[in-house]
Amino acid sequence: MRRIIRLATLIAGISLPAATCSDGSPHSVAPGAGATHTLLTDDPFPYYRVARVDLFIVSVSASIAPDTAGSANGFVILATPNRSVNVLALQNGLTDELGSVDLRSGVITAVRLVIDTDLSSITLKNGAVLKGNTTPGIAWQSSAGRPVLNAINFEQMQVPDTGATVVVVVDVGKMFMPSQYVDSTSTDSGFVFLPELRAADATRTGSITGTVRAHTSTGSAVEDASLQLYLGDPSNPENTWSVLGTAKADANGAFKFSYVTRSAVWAAMPAHARDTYIVSVDPPVGSGLGRKLVPNLSVTAGAETATGTIVLP
Repeated sequence: MRRIIRLATLIAGISLPAATCSDGSPHSVAPGAGATHTLLTDDPFPYYRVARVDLFIVSVSASIAPDTAGSANGFVILATPNRSVNVLALQNGLTDELGSVDLRSGVITAVRLVIDTDLSSITLKNGAVLKGNTTPGIAWQSSAGRPVLNAINFEQMQVPDTGATVVVVVDVGKMFMPSQYVDSTSTDSGFVFLPELRAADATRTGSITGTVRAHTSTGSAVEDASLQLYLGDPSNPENTWSVLGTAKADANGAFKFSYVTRSAVWAAMPAHARDTYIVSVDPPVGSGLGRKLVPNLSVTAGAETATGTIVLP
């Protein structure tokens, strides 16, 4: 049976434990019963001045235990694409297959991604190409070179004989932050690299979709509306909510948060038992429109939660 691994890059701000770098070295995997595929996807990138974001993906690897009680023995290679991917072009659940490999059954306990920063870049709409050695450029900080990036996973990922789909979510929105987010006095137009990854069993995630319009439900589409996905108690102040993702409305006002953790996962955690998903919608600067919150959303595995038409006053 074919086992599928997807690598997804989403514009999602995870306020829970951040991904870290490691010096661990992955190992090759012995042939097994099925093929494992690694794919790449992206949500809309929120920065109006960016034309493309090219990440050079070296490899993806995972630590696999024989069962939920077992211990994993090292990391195995899932894919070695060794190529650049414009993650900005992958939106609304689209994927780019990075490779496939035979993978034994078990439980994925950890996932790692290796990129090459020397071969990665951001291209602005004015044609400027930002790299680690340009001004303005990308401040890779301690991740310069070929960093090993570890993914967060909120629940274990099963790889049964019947097959599985695992998504590795790269937080591009926070991975490349404008310099002003780090230093408000900066006049630099470059970006600072802050690695954020998470991993999930795609079959146990859902999505949140909707459309943003101005003034009435039949009003004009609000292109470039900025959306954030929160997890929190709607009765508490907004600054107590955790930011889990961001999105941007397209020319038709449509948006989609892909690969969202199912609500049942949070309900099982005492600290989040009262929390729901909340979507905030901010209009483009200068539009004269107001802001809107859509609370009390829940996500079910394999299903799409529709917010319907969100009207900005």
